[in-house]
Amino acid sequence: MNNSKEVTVEPAQIKSIAKNLKALIESSRVPEIEIARALNTSVLTIRRIISGETEDPRISTLKALADYFKVSIDALLADNDQRSINSMINSKPRVIPILGWQIIEASESIQSINLNEWNDWYPVVGEQNYISASTFAIESRPSMQPQFPLGTLFIVNPDEAPRDSDIILIKMRQESALSLRELIIDPPKRQLQPIVTGSETLFYDAKKHEIIGVVVFTVLHKRKMDSMNAQ
Repeated sequence: MNNSKEVTVEPAQIKSIAKNLKALIESSRVPEIEIARALNTSVLTIRRIISGETEDPRISTLKALADYFKVSIDALLADNDQRSINSMINSKPRVIPILGWQIIEASESIQSINLNEWNDWYPVVGEQNYISASTFAIESRPSMQPQFPLGTLFIVNPDEAPRDSDIILIKMRQESALSLRELIIDPPKRQLQPIVTGSETLFYDAKKHEIIGVVVFTVLHKRKMDSMNAQ
């Protein structure tokens, strides 16, 4: 449907709209407040549509929501089965929070950080098999140049089991400092090789090191100069 004025929302479609939007929001992990801000509307309006409380949603609002999630209005109105919903979700970008190094260092664990309430997000297109609900991005530090240009994003999945030659994000328990290392498994030892020249090789010790997550891929990202999560 190209002309939103031609759309008529039937009562039976209200539940379909709510179900489809809820699935899109949960999969993309975008906070309701962020959607409301992008659509220049209220969080209450978004919540009422998602819950099905709004019996006659404005077509302009549905069109804005469809455009935001890059789906058609038809897709929002359709009584999709789970397979259709999964197909719709998998074809859309998924956003993950960009965390600052200091935030992670100061936190007891990634689980203690509310990843649904963040200010800086990165949309991931494809590669979604590597993304979990705990996945986040962290920006390269200046000291990582030239191996990793400033603005490189490391996509870290805490739910991924580390394997030989993986790049992992670790925290030094005593100093609460973070470091990216290449994991080299040579039983019974596990080496933590530096990815930045000049750093020493470490041997993994669960008492000294905490594995935060595995870097599942890296991307180049234009750094936001006004980012609230600056390093």
